[in-house]
Amino acid sequence: MIWLKITMAAVMSGSLFALVETVLPSRPSQPFTIQISDWAGDQVFAVIESLGVDPGPSVHFDIRRTPPARDAVEAFRAGLADAALIELSRLPELIPDEVRVVYAFDEVAGGGGLVAAPDIRDAAGLRGRPVGVTFGAAAQPVVFSLLDRAGLAPQDATLAPLASDAAEAALRTGRVGAVAALAPSQTTGLQRLPGTRLLASTQDLVGVATHVLVVREGRIPEQRDRMEAVLRAVDQAVRACRAAMDRCLDLMAAASGRPAAEWRQDFEAVRLLDLADTRTLLAGGNEAPLARRLAAALALGRSGAAPAVPAAMEWIDPSLAQEAARP
Repeated sequence: MIWLKITMAAVMSGSLFALVETVLPSRPSQPFTIQISDWAGDQVFAVIESLGVDPGPSVHFDIRRTPPARDAVEAFRAGLADAALIELSRLPELIPDEVRVVYAFDEVAGGGGLVAAPDIRDAAGLRGRPVGVTFGAAAQPVVFSLLDRAGLAPQDATLAPLASDAAEAALRTGRVGAVAALAPSQTTGLQRLPGTRLLASTQDLVGVATHVLVVREGRIPEQRDRMEAVLRAVDQAVRACRAAMDRCLDLMAAASGRPAAEWRQDFEAVRLLDLADTRTLLAGGNEAPLARRLAAALALGRSGAAPAVPAAMEWIDPSLAQEAARP
């Protein structure tokens, strides 16, 4: 509804006249729905509003946690969210949806690793043995990076998906030769098993981007302002969590039901990227660091020739991060 605001104003002659001003109603805020998982880095999205970060008058967050029975990529493709935080290597699954990467949210900073079974003495003993992966085949680039650090080529091992709660038994019984785990809490637990040893650690992996925020390309023109507001809010939350880790952990615990002490080890192992980091990763055309990492990830995830870097660049839209970072 449009209102007419009438104000009486005096002029020098002493006469009165009416000023008629058109007053538009305040624009109601709209939800910006983001699909997240239980990966530690995702939790910053879940605590943005509880941190007191204000995304602006036209946006409020609708955080959707993916139920264990549903995949985050499938939920995004079903139209249940405006944006999704997904593993970098899962981008090819969204080709038909014409998505664009607008934020590189986190990197592996340390704490995960490749833990060998008691009968494996060195990396050579893994050749031909299955390697259990507790975080899904979507994170294959990280697994292959760990294998490379241990001295193995991708063809030297077979990846076998494992439920997290089955990893310990699989190692103990020798069903797998090693387990690749990203969560530091799980890696630490597996190393407590007698005879196991750490063959490679994510602490030795420099700059492995694992997760990106994606939106639909066709909605960027109409939602650009909202998306920029969202990115600014995420940036503020990242900085707040860096400065006040304990407060963030408490808020994460309240949002997820998982105790703060359990979140700590996993959350501290994630490098939280801010907008400046993201601009560096996304900007630079075909030479963008994220484009090179994406090309490498696709090369590991596919058989045959490695994809060209320009194909990787087709998924990246650095403009939102650049615009959102301006004062």
